Amino acid sequence: MFFRFSVQLVSNLAFCAFFFTIHCIFLSCNSNTQTQAFTKCTVDSQKVALTLNAVHLAIGLDNMRRLAYANQPNASGALSRNIASYFHVRFQMGISTLTTYAILAQSPTELEKAVRAIEYSFSFQKTEGDFQLIVPSSLAGMTATEADLTSGTAFFMSSLGLSLSAMQESAWFRTSPEAKPYRERIERLKPKFEAALKYLLNQSDVLKRYDGAAPNRLFFDALAYLGVGAYIGNAVSESVAEDFIQRALALQQEPGYFKEGNGYDSSYQGVALSLGWNIFMLLPAQSTIKSRLWNALACGTSWQRSRTLANGEISTVGNARVFDGGESFLGQEKEIAWKDTLFSFWYYFHLSQNADYKRLGDTVLSFYGK
Repeated sequence: MFFRFSVQLVSNLAFCAFFFTIHCIFLSCNSNTQTQAFTKCTVDSQKVALTLNAVHLAIGLDNMRRLAYANQPNASGALSRNIASYFHVRFQMGISTLTTYAILAQSPTELEKAVRAIEYSFSFQKTEGDFQLIVPSSLAGMTATEADLTSGTAFFMSSLGLSLSAMQESAWFRTSPEAKPYRERIERLKPKFEAALKYLLNQSDVLKRYDGAAPNRLFFDALAYLGVGAYIGNAVSESVAEDFIQRALALQQEPGYFKEGNGYDSSYQGVALSLGWNIFMLLPAQSTIKSRLWNALACGTSWQRSRTLANGEISTVGNARVFDGGESFLGQEKEIAWKDTLFSFWYYFHLSQNADYKRLGDTVLSFYGK
């Protein structure tokens, strides 16, 4: 999704060690893609309607704190691979967890971290609304296509959209005197948000082509358009988001999994579900796609349950992308995205009140969160 490697660098890395190489994203790097025995999903009805903040508060402040503290910014607001030196805005995706925890805790100290990280991100914005790319010397020789950079920007904007949504939903953020300085700082950034969204809207056809075979990335795109579009009040952006949701849903297979590569993938299934549930809670009640999205996500969560072992481990047997010897990211083999599965189970529990999924989520946390 992000960079192509020079011929010299490719000779030094295994094929699946590319950063976001199309072959490892759209095609299977696993010869074992036999569909597992699970053939029919179970769909529970929605029992409770919750906003993003309400469901995260129900999940628990301690759990949200652990998530936020797993990816803290430096004094400048840089996150992840930007901490050593700025690389690309794609690596600022942790702002949503910082913001959510700050809002739920009603903590100016934590909110300062989140707002500073957003300000840092937009300090690298270019005049057309996109963002600078500064390749580290350790990765010299890499080049980026237009689609690489657009997709990376959409990843960041999905996190920004969740951050802005958490702020909008919070009466404390909107009205309290202690949050006023941060409201003002976010308001000053609004023209930059609008420029970034305009850039993404102009690049929507690029994303449709580039991300068209990867449902988790289509959900990232949808979340970017939906969250930031709602904050700005851009009805066109929200309509584009629904188009990307439809495209992702079209890739769901009958047993319930979203097709990744040439088959299923229990890691990226968790990613798609977590994104999908966030989208579901952001969609207005009158959205015509909401019922279809519920059924798809409920079915997909049921399938993911079949990939979760009794001890909480998520099986990678038969995965198309993430497995022992599978895809790599910046030279490091990808690990199972267990937090996404964990939150998918918890989201589904709080919305459906099916306690089995609360127990499943707790078991996954017990296995991986040691």
